[in-house]
Amino acid sequence: MLWKRSRDGVRAAKKKDLDQINVLRRQLHELRQTGRPDVFQKPFGDELAAQTRRMLYDKNGLLLVAEADGAVCGFLYAAFVQEAASPCWDSRSYCKIEEVCVDKSCRGQGYGTRLMDAARREVIARGFPKMELNVWAFNAAACSFWTKQGFVPYLYCLECKADLPQSVQTSEP
Repeated sequence: MLWKRSRDGVRAAKKKDLDQINVLRRQLHELRQTGRPDVFQKPFGDELAAQTRRMLYDKNGLLLVAEADGAVCGFLYAAFVQEAASPCWDSRSYCKIEEVCVDKSCRGQGYGTRLMDAARREVIARGFPKMELNVWAFNAAACSFWTKQGFVPYLYCLECKADLPQSVQTSEP
């Protein structure tokens, strides 16, 4: 971590923040469960809470918190990725935004933007050229937020049910 705290109430997470980060991760998990119950079936439990601790100590990660009145109201976790070249792909380096959540009561007040601004500063300081993320299509608010942050699609991940009629499966755009 190249910095400790920014003037906008965003700082590196500490061990004392883990419980509150898990409260926020539970909110995020419940949103995902509601939007995609076919994918996110398990409740937020000990395994995901333990994952939060690993995020805190990940040497290739970045775990930030936003504070409001001295309490954690949002977090961002990102991983710094360096992929080697393959026969098909060139090598590449990027920062993968893995999770972002702002408490329900604090949304729309700029905390997500402040977290992203702090993450961008860190990405630049570490010499990484870009950021990437995945966002669930059902989450319109998140899609809108990321578009406002300058993210654009570069790959579409599509799905269809296997039992669709053959005529639908073979139609071309």
